Amino acid sequence: MPRHFSGLDTVIIRVRDISAATSWYVQQLGAEALYEDEEQRLAVIEVGGSPDGEMAGSTLTLWQLDDGVAWAPSSTYPILSTPDAKAAHAALAAQGVAVDALVETPGVWFFRFTDLDGNTLEACEVKA
Repeated sequence: MPRHFSGLDTVIIRVRDISAATSWYVQQLGAEALYEDEEQRLAVIEVGGSPDGEMAGSTLTLWQLDDGVAWAPSSTYPILSTPDAKAAHAALAAQGVAVDALVETPGVWFFRFTDLDGNTLEACEVKA
């Protein structure tokens, strides 16, 4: 069977205020804003990747809800890879980000946290 897809392009995260959300992801997670569309009220941000651009990170698309649309949390959320879950957990907590407990399983360390709109994200370190 032919492959119709080459990978995941982005994950949409609905937000209440695109400017505030973009700033939060840049400041709290070290993401880079790659593209912003004021008319559509969205921003594409990149998380991870190498500083020299040799290796691309993953993109998230922050998309502001239309006026009058009620925000509701989703049970779907992105999992961000980290080389050091303990350090990421401590750094986010120190920045005032709402983080859950750090959990260790036989193969990974992980924790969940929320953005300023209450969207869930997860950080995961795969053990070598």
